[in-house]
Amino acid sequence: MKKFLTVLSVALVLCLFSTNESKAQLPDGAFGIGSSFASGTPTLSGMYSFSPAFDMALNLGYTSNSSSNDISNVSSTTSQTQISLGFRYFFVDNKRIDPFFGLGIGYGMSDTGGSFDPSTLGLNFMFGGQTQIAENFFVYIATGVQYSSTKTSDNSSTSTISFGTTSVGAIVYFK
Repeated sequence: MKKFLTVLSVALVLCLFSTNESKAQLPDGAFGIGSSFASGTPTLSGMYSFSPAFDMALNLGYTSNSSSNDISNVSSTTSQTQISLGFRYFFVDNKRIDPFFGLGIGYGMSDTGGSFDPSTLGLNFMFGGQTQIAENFFVYIATGVQYSSTKTSDNSSTSTISFGTTSVGAIVYFK
C-alpha cells in the first residue's frame, strides 16, 4: 500500500506542474513509443492513437532473475517474457488530466532453465489518468483488476484475480 501511495503522490505532483494541454490536441493517427512498469516487469510499448478518445498499444515485457547459493554451489536463472495488446478510452477531455478506462489481454512465458513453463494468459481492466508534461510527452498512472490463468507442463492450472494492480508509464507521441 505504501508503494501505491508513493506512486500516486508523484503522479499528482506531476499533474500540478504539467502544461494546460491534453491528449485531445494530438491529431488522429499519432504514433507513440512508451514504457511502463507494473507488477515488477518493465514494458516497452508501441502506441497508436485512433482519435483523441481512443488508442491502442502493443506491449512487450522482459525480466530476468539470477540467484546463486555459495554453500551448495547451485545457481539458477529465471526469465519471463510477456506480450500484450491494450486499448484505452479517454472519457473526459480535461485541461490537466485525461482520465481513461482500459482493457488489455496478454500472454506470458517463464523460462526456468531451457523450458518455457509455465505459461500465463491474462486479462486486465484498468482505469487511470494521463497528463502532458511537455509537447508530445505524457505520463500516466493506472490501477485495476487483473485475471490470470497459469498452466504448467503437467496440465495443472491456477487462476488468480488481483485487485489494485498498478502501472506507471510515459509515452512520447509523434504527430
